[in-house]
Amino acid sequence: MTRFKPAAGLSLISLMLLSSCMFAPQEVQYYDAKCKMMMRKKTLTHAQMQAISQCRGDACALVLAGAGLVSAASLVVSGTIVIAANTVSWLENVQGCPERPKTPSNGTERQTNFDT
Repeated sequence: MTRFKPAAGLSLISLMLLSSCMFAPQEVQYYDAKCKMMMRKKTLTHAQMQAISQCRGDACALVLAGAGLVSAASLVVSGTIVIAANTVSWLENVQGCPERPKTPSNGTERQTNFDT
């Protein structure tokens, strides 16, 4: 009789919990008071996948294993995207606030001609 290993049980439980989630990066805007402008960052969001009902036997085990692999893959890929995007954003913010484009002014206001 084989003993059930705790590590295998923990990974099986986490696989079952993750198998119903899908992860995706989401862009969030926020106001940076120091730079006085809207900034963007990425966050990791999750969504509930369709529940598997009335699943029995070996086919059910394969479906659950497949769903777990898809969930884990979406977590790894989406997490990598979020980390990379936020690292680039952080590196840009370390350099200071971005300069705003200055409008050329030569003493006269530029007006658009709407009578065309």
